[in-house]
Amino acid sequence: MAEPKLGERSRERIIHNLVESLENLEYEVLQVGSASFAIPVVEDGEESAIRIVFQIPKGARDGEGYDPYEEAQAFAFKREEARKKAQKRAEEKAKKLAKQKKEDA
Repeated sequence: MAEPKLGERSRERIIHNLVESLENLEYEVLQVGSASFAIPVVEDGEESAIRIVFQIPKGARDGEGYDPYEEAQAFAFKREEARKKAQKRAEEKAKKLAKQKKEDA
């Protein structure tokens, strides 16, 4: 029998531990793919689901390996930039409303 690919044993262990933990918290966990799970939820009387997909990223085609820390930094940067843009838009909108209110008075 062939050796499991790099990361597969870790993935299976993590999947097992996460599913077990969710089930211990009384969530129903449904396997919907080889490494995909769905968790039915009800919020404010509305039914929905959360889907979790486990992947083993291989990295870029140029041979660079996947770097989760680099990806996390890039995501944090993008999220902070989006937050700043939203804050700037809100401030501009507030100024515009204040100006209109002043002109109407």
